Amino acid sequence: MTMNLKLFCDRRIGVAVLLSLGAILAISPAGTIKPALTSPLEIADVIFQSNDQVSPEELAEWLIDKRADLMIVDLRTPEEYQNYHIESAINIPLTRLFTPEGLEEMNTDATIILYSNGESHAAQAWVLLKQLGIDAYMLNGGLNYWAEAIINPQPPGELVADSEILKYQFRKAASAYFSGATATTVRGKSVKPRKPAKKVTFKRKRNKVDEGC
Repeated sequence: MTMNLKLFCDRRIGVAVLLSLGAILAISPAGTIKPALTSPLEIADVIFQSNDQVSPEELAEWLIDKRADLMIVDLRTPEEYQNYHIESAINIPLTRLFTPEGLEEMNTDATIILYSNGESHAAQAWVLLKQLGIDAYMLNGGLNYWAEAIINPQPPGELVADSEILKYQFRKAASAYFSGATATTVRGKSVKPRKPAKKVTFKRKRNKVDEGC
């Protein structure tokens, strides 16, 4: 099963559960966020049209362009965050996100990007935030797919469309940028690399219950 098909199936299976969870937080526990403005049907429509997510390539380009309106939220544990996190991301673990303090950290004027190792935790957070009237996006595939697509991109096969070759060229240039390699060109623009980052090994969880969170 391809990555995109697997993600689509996982998301379809989880929609009903997530919408039920969203109804629980129709009013902010902190009392500071406006009540839900989006119906379950509207949320489902956004999910099925994939308007709730950004691709690793989109996020990489925004970071390279140094967009000032981004708020990237890492929903993992502090230990996982310290081991590796996407550039400029802040750590608000899912267990703390819906506390009064966690909600106060959310900049509703920013473009909020949520991510965890996979998609399930980010999807849960997205639905609950949507029910509170807070717009956000999920990183498609989570950190695992970010590592696969941006940090360690693999060259495509020989018989692929030109669009796939262009995508790989962008991924390779973005990988050089985020790993602190030599200056490179991204989307026709010359960019300087970040400072060298420590080498990180991304471990995929074997436990099916935990995998993809």
